[in-house]
Amino acid sequence: MRNISGKMDDVMLENGRRKIARECRDKLKQLKKLSDRQSTAILKDYLPKFQLTLSEKHKKFPPIMWLNYYVMKLDKEINNEPN
Repeated sequence: MRNISGKMDDVMLENGRRKIARECRDKLKQLKKLSDRQSTAILKDYLPKFQLTLSEKHKKFPPIMWLNYYVMKLDKEINNEPN
């Protein structure tokens, strides 16, 4: 059974993932015309810090896919789009 500390760690890691993804999204949105090469470079810039927040359940897919997922998810939330 998980203790309250373990639950709090999960929340802190999720908040960290969202913070890094928000920073990455903001950087992507600064560019007027975004190419695949530019977006990949920006994602890779944030990847080392983002990887530190990943848990065991995230190991099934590459970290860059998770970062991209979080960026897109936040973009939808900010633009009030349904999931």
